[in-house]
Amino acid sequence: MSEENVEIVRRVLDGFSRLDRASVEPLLHPDVEWRTVLGPLLGVATVSGRDAMLRFAFEEIPDVTESPRVDVEELRDLGDGRVLVIARYLGRGKGSGIELEQQISSVHRLRDGMIVSVRDYASREEALEAAGLRE
Repeated sequence: MSEENVEIVRRVLDGFSRLDRASVEPLLHPDVEWRTVLGPLLGVATVSGRDAMLRFAFEEIPDVTESPRVDVEELRDLGDGRVLVIARYLGRGKGSGIELEQQISSVHRLRDGMIVSVRDYASREEALEAAGLRE
């Protein structure tokens, strides 16, 4: 199941980059929770529920960011239904025109072929530590 989980996360991130809501929706659990480091920019720390996550990713972020995309640098199976993601989130501020680039590390937890939670961290080390791993 571990390679399947990595592939599911890859498909979700690719769907976000292509702004393809229909490809992402079936891969998110109805009760998914996303604790995002990007959320505070929009006044949100945690996005709860599939509909809220889809709205945040496909409406709210694109409302303030031109051409938002995710460049994946690393996907790693952590076991126990968890996948580590190291990625760069890129775009351009719609109002300011400023280029946006933020590296974010996250741990995605999956169950029954769907993402049930995403937790963002400021660094790879912090994400691994939170997952109970060290390198």
